[in-house]
Amino acid sequence: MKKILALLAIVVLIIGGCSMKKETLTKEQQDNVVKRIVRGYNIKSIEFISFSRDNKTGMYHLVYVINNNEQYKTGLSLKEISRFNNSEDGIGMSPTNIFDSFKRKEPLEELDEELKKINIIYLKE
Repeated sequence: MKKILALLAIVVLIIGGCSMKKETLTKEQQDNVVKRIVRGYNIKSIEFISFSRDNKTGMYHLVYVINNNEQYKTGLSLKEISRFNNSEDGIGMSPTNIFDSFKRKEPLEELDEELKKINIIYLKE
């Protein structure tokens, strides 16, 4: 009887583990982050490194590297994943003393031409 219960518990754990889906961002949501950054900063490339959710705080964390330089590794934390659907808001990158050299004097209104120049490496699935 103990063997049957143990086997049943293992099967339940396996099925439960298989049904757990790792959250990620869509390509469109990542593009929205790029648009928000480009609006306020002059960048050449962005590589999305990781995306996770902190179960204790409920915050979503996105880590990325700007201009292919680990010195420019930073991130974005948001309370709700739906906020990644927004491409209109600006993003302030920190530490500000590092990213001030990329900051635009005035935010861009028209992004299309600038976005074509940026190399984007999306999250790996």
